[in-house]
Amino acid sequence: MTILLKHQPWNVGGDPDASEGEIEWNMWQRRLLPFQQLDVGTRVVLVSGGGPSAGVLTWEVEVLDVVKERYDDHQHAARLIQKLGISKTAFLSTEYTTNAPTSGWLLSWTYRPVRRIKQPRSPEHPIGRNGWGAIDKLVVSGNGASGQGRLDDPLLRRKVELAAMALVRQWLIDQGHSRRSIRNTSAYHPYDYEVGPEHAPKLRVEVKGTLGGPGPVFVTAGEVRAAREDGIRTVLAIVHNLELTLRADGTWTVDGGHLWLDDPWMPSDDALQATQFRYEPDYNP
Repeated sequence: MTILLKHQPWNVGGDPDASEGEIEWNMWQRRLLPFQQLDVGTRVVLVSGGGPSAGVLTWEVEVLDVVKERYDDHQHAARLIQKLGISKTAFLSTEYTTNAPTSGWLLSWTYRPVRRIKQPRSPEHPIGRNGWGAIDKLVVSGNGASGQGRLDDPLLRRKVELAAMALVRQWLIDQGHSRRSIRNTSAYHPYDYEVGPEHAPKLRVEVKGTLGGPGPVFVTAGEVRAAREDGIRTVLAIVHNLELTLRADGTWTVDGGHLWLDDPWMPSDDALQATQFRYEPDYNP
């Protein structure tokens, strides 16, 4: 099994959403990759335009239906692809079809979006001249970027968070704290770990995980307030250079990571930059 990459040169910005049932096709004089590999259920990663080694990994999608047949002329290809729901007129009027070989092989497919990736493409994500690539696993990293980027997909975001949490928990154990003294408080407090007796904790840790290298991270007002005002030593633990990996079976894993500590963490105003405000309109002037 392999993961397929599909270049979308018209998607230069990498922003448009993927739509269920969207149809794509290729028309070749001979059967090129992935004519044999593309089947219902195959995972494909869409790649935006931007050049041979640029672009963005935009979406992970799953193939819903495939038509791959030899066609004798464009009219024949139009009849074959109608099974996927595109009209003959729409198919024949596209610039791609107009410029395609008069006869050859049609590879057409529809897909459903699985999750938004929206991370930089790297040289390890090769794409051939026909707009397709194939790899055993897709590794997503910061690709030279620094700091905590945004992951739109909640599953990927949570996996990065949990990987960072696990690495920091192991660091706490290595520092001599017993497992029973380390409490995960991330669900109900503005810090991720508290260490020591509940009535008199000795330490709190706020954890941040990022695919990029060392750089800025996002902190909430509650996290800053807890570090400044509660009188308990707080550590900001940043796990950077994590790697997300999509495997051929469709599972995502997180590996790697380097730990950096701000100990004690007492965030100053100079180190904070406002990126969002809470505004309360006056509805009763």
